Amino acid sequence: MSHRVVVRPAEAELDVLEGEDLFTAARRLGYRWPTVCGGKGTCRTCFVEVDEGAEHCSPVGPLEREGIQALRQPVDGRTRLACQLRVAGPVTVTRRGVRRRVQE
Repeated sequence: MSHRVVVRPAEAELDVLEGEDLFTAARRLGYRWPTVCGGKGTCRTCFVEVDEGAEHCSPVGPLEREGIQALRQPVDGRTRLACQLRVAGPVTVTRRGVRRRVQE
């Protein structure tokens, strides 16, 4: 089973597998996602703003909470780390810099 996540402004439509985080899904589907730590939850570079579907997002865990607070954002479900975010329904997020990888 998968769930659709739309990433604005690129309008990328990602089918995120059950239990898969958004960052991993994007990489699997051929997208480059801004990161420094490669999805370990430590750099906080992969953050997104949830525009729609917050009710379908996984709860914020301790590592993600620490990262969101370090970004000086409220832990209200709107700012999330893509490497920690799992979805259980349709979600729309905003994250600049997400692009299809160039095929070699």
